[in-house]
Amino acid sequence: MVRVAPKPRSTPWLFRVRGSYRRKYIILALIIILLLRALVHTFRPTHNKIQFQFSTHRVLYSTNSDLNIARADAVRAEFKWAVKKYKDVAWGKDEVLPVSGGFQTTRNGFAATLIDSLTTAMVMNLTTEVVHALDYIVSTLDFEKNDGTLVDPFETTIRYLGSLVSAVDILDSGTLVGPIPRQSRYRENILQKAIKLADKLAPAFDSPLGIPWPRVNFTAHLGVHEPDALGDVRLSRDISPAVTPARIGSNWLEYYRLSQQAMDPVYSHNATRAWASLVWNRNEETFDGLIDSPMDSFSGFSLDHTVALGAGHDSYYEYLIKAAQLAPRDKHASRYSKRWEQAMTSTMERLAFRGTPPDSYRADGRRSDIGYLFIAQYFDGTYLNEMGHLTCYLAGNLILGGKYLQRNDLLEFGLELLETCHATYITATGLGPESFVWEPPRRDPSDQLLDGGYERVRWAISAPGSHEQEQVRKLGFWVSDARYFLRPEVIEGYFYAYRITGDPKYQNWAWSAFEGLRKFCKAQYGYGEIQDVTLPDGGGTTVDSSESFFLAETMKYLFLIFDDPDRLSLDEWVFSTEAHPFRIE
Repeated sequence: MVRVAPKPRSTPWLFRVRGSYRRKYIILALIIILLLRALVHTFRPTHNKIQFQFSTHRVLYSTNSDLNIARADAVRAEFKWAVKKYKDVAWGKDEVLPVSGGFQTTRNGFAATLIDSLTTAMVMNLTTEVVHALDYIVSTLDFEKNDGTLVDPFETTIRYLGSLVSAVDILDSGTLVGPIPRQSRYRENILQKAIKLADKLAPAFDSPLGIPWPRVNFTAHLGVHEPDALGDVRLSRDISPAVTPARIGSNWLEYYRLSQQAMDPVYSHNATRAWASLVWNRNEETFDGLIDSPMDSFSGFSLDHTVALGAGHDSYYEYLIKAAQLAPRDKHASRYSKRWEQAMTSTMERLAFRGTPPDSYRADGRRSDIGYLFIAQYFDGTYLNEMGHLTCYLAGNLILGGKYLQRNDLLEFGLELLETCHATYITATGLGPESFVWEPPRRDPSDQLLDGGYERVRWAISAPGSHEQEQVRKLGFWVSDARYFLRPEVIEGYFYAYRITGDPKYQNWAWSAFEGLRKFCKAQYGYGEIQDVTLPDGGGTTVDSSESFFLAETMKYLFLIFDDPDRLSLDEWVFSTEAHPFRIE
């Protein structure tokens, strides 16, 4: 971490001025300060309200208030049950094994599930669970002690650092209803833990352009390469890593808020420098605003022409608009929102395609005169007509950003994309698959659907096989990976759609997903993954795996959809890619 050394101190000139003149200078300075503050307040960036004004449209909300309370209570109860099971058999470990009752170390042994789920417990006002977690963090959590493996700065930032920084914001905001004993002491201890972790992660930014290394060696205090299949790191630090946009650009929210809390600009500086090569891209872009990846981390040049919005790419685009929202007075805020607009406009015009219309009614209840909307991946001239569950985060991000920037076309685009993602949840389990494929569109070149004007497109998957044709006929797509990993992205989209439109249908969609989770994913010691969402039994035995994001994200978004919408309003809070809320100041 590079810090600027202070200049030698000297006696301020004001104190070398005689008394009577000094008073005049002080009064003049105060007047100037007051005038400047008035000017800043007058010209500070303003935006329309994002969240639907539930308080002035109570008809939609109050008619179902009892039902919403009951549903929120049901989600809260399942979260409490899962935390208790984790505490019984895996307390202080990274992940519980929900079927066997064991545990596993996946995130360096820093108690990933405990830390990641802390903000969910706080949002749910579960005082007992919050205090237990805070006590563990203060008395036991030690980032100096790990399991000896290298630390992933991306995962560690979004799961650990993000939760600690968010916890400070929640404690400061007074949103917790239940009393927290020793709250001020907890607050300072949690902040110091966050600072400690950020300082341990600082070597990740020690590269020519500040682009984070894929791993950090906490013992040697060095950023290093990702280990190979055998766990060895053989490459020299003189060889540059190839990195994807998400790894480069998913630090800004966490480090910006930490800089504000710690009153130390170095964290925000590191994060801003880290994604500068993306925000001010020197490469020619295949599609405006979208990054051709991977990128050489030493030079900042693109090494290939892969353009996607899913895994490895997603949270960079997600953070652009959220950075502008979280810090509207930051000197680069307009640049962040502009780059997001460019990226989303290109996505709408160049990567969005419609599939074959299903024979039955669409998920939104309309006749199937048009197919669903899908987002393709681009590989140097070839389009992959496969979309993953992870890409469904884009629906909520489009709805949020479209509303924030008053781009109604992007908002509507996001709502329609959410219809597609919801259609994948209309299965025997009520849950959606990991990935799905649509039949390449067959259309007249004059057709003005969202095809970017391309008359000839090379498709990676040209047509469905005989066993998939029936799914295409019924659904408008076919399932390519039927597993469900407890992911939150579709439910996250429901959350943003409900909070921004006020339409209760998104609550009903969320409740259907919750019922599917409770019926098919609940095991003896927690919630586990399932093998096939299309089968009535979920594919048989529940998989003995449960990542921390289930309690951090999936359960939090489910709860917030039914909780009082004025709490954690989107006009006052920004949610990280791990659903940790940061307060807008």
